[in-house]
Amino acid sequence: MKRIILILLLLVASHSLCAGKGRDRQLPEITYDSIRACWQGDSLQLRFRARIAGRLPRGGRYIGLIPKLGETTFPAIGYFRPTEARYFRRRQFFDPQQTPEMAHTVLARRGNDVHYVNYEQSLLMPSTPSDSVLLIETRLFTCCSSTLKALKGLRIPLHPGYRRDTVYIYDNRNDRLPLPVAVVSLPLYEANVTFLEPQPEAVKERTASATVRLTYPVNVSRVLSYFGDNATELHHIDSILNRIATDTATYRITRIAITGYASPEDTYEHNLHLSERRAYGMRDWLADNYGLDRNTISCQGAGEDWDGLRALVAASDLSFRDEVLAIIDRYDLWHGREKHLMELHGGRTYNYLLPHFFPTLRRMELEMEYSVRSFTPDESADRLTSHPQDLSLQEIYDVARERNTDQTIARERDQYGKEYDIAVRYFPDDVSANINAASAALVRGDLEQAHECLEQVADGPMAANNLGIYYWLCGDTAMAEQYFRKAMETDPVRAAHNLSELARWLEEQQNENEASR
Repeated sequence: MKRIILILLLLVASHSLCAGKGRDRQLPEITYDSIRACWQGDSLQLRFRARIAGRLPRGGRYIGLIPKLGETTFPAIGYFRPTEARYFRRRQFFDPQQTPEMAHTVLARRGNDVHYVNYEQSLLMPSTPSDSVLLIETRLFTCCSSTLKALKGLRIPLHPGYRRDTVYIYDNRNDRLPLPVAVVSLPLYEANVTFLEPQPEAVKERTASATVRLTYPVNVSRVLSYFGDNATELHHIDSILNRIATDTATYRITRIAITGYASPEDTYEHNLHLSERRAYGMRDWLADNYGLDRNTISCQGAGEDWDGLRALVAASDLSFRDEVLAIIDRYDLWHGREKHLMELHGGRTYNYLLPHFFPTLRRMELEMEYSVRSFTPDESADRLTSHPQDLSLQEIYDVARERNTDQTIARERDQYGKEYDIAVRYFPDDVSANINAASAALVRGDLEQAHECLEQVADGPMAANNLGIYYWLCGDTAMAEQYFRKAMETDPVRAAHNLSELARWLEEQQNENEASR
């Protein structure tokens, strides 16, 4: 009896919440990325990333993103106000048959925050579904009903009379690689994968940056190393310059740019000049402490850092966050922005920002450009551990080729070619770095890393052989053969070897299947 009364009370409360609803606001923007589905035996696995941006409409309890295939419904994503989420959980406890199953619960906070949800669910299918399209419904739930607002379709392959030991994968993005799911186990060696020698780097030019937030006495522009927490902040610069500025046989500093920023209190002109004077004060401190030529150091003052203040407030959970952001966005710097901010809540907001947010805006940004000499093979091997950023791609490649052979694979396959991972970390856009790192990952059996690197170069002809290996490991032998044949133009020795290995493997699989019948 108590349970029935509680349910009735909750229903009455829900009607009262809806009674005063006004005009419906627009639905939040909902988009999907990386929608993929794959058969795994009797189960269908669905994966996607949802982006939800905006507030809930007035009068709506929550929005449900509900994937459906025929009569089968996957667990949903619910987008709730915090109070409605608590109500939903209570209702789900007392009446689970009438509430959808939730895989994710997302809370709509104040403002127009953006939420990302990584969805991954598998469901056992009772039989081969006749439907070939999975629909993701966007439904708006009110107190008494739900309304279909949008549909997103995903083509699903019909279950192909599956074998239970085979994974069938469908990727909704035709221009991307299949999921890094290993279906086939292959003992790969260097004869199977492609390695490219990088282009030499004529001059090894490097950059480094640092941001320091220094404390100054009022209107002082000179850097005081032991004032406030300055010693800790200046250590960020020392960790870079102590090595670069002192080892002149290895490094040559070509340029340093200093930009000074100020917080908004006082007049704009005063803060502009103060930020510039403090930038020059930073230049003098660098020259005095590291023996740098002042002519290689440029200085400028950027004045008041309103962009920095806006970013800090937007990332905070302040109760007055939206009001501060509205003032910054609505009022121009020359038309009362700071005045409106100072008047907000009788000055209490501005007085809170002064000690908690403004000190972070008083900062120096340094950008340093320098060149590095070439290294011998032994020096390169040492620096790969201590300072890999100093090495060229060619120098890392030479160390990797020296350290890794088929004997390395036989001895410790899972450690093979980790040097190529370092190379692609520092040269992420280089074709040879990505192909070499993919090759090492394929040998190790690390399909996640191989997938990440191959997606960067999948359109290039030099990646064809490695793409063939990747597709083979993922169980798509038809695509593997296509890529191996394409690779005959760029890596004919390995491509021919892999075509021969693939043909032998397919024959063995056929013989095993016939023997098991």
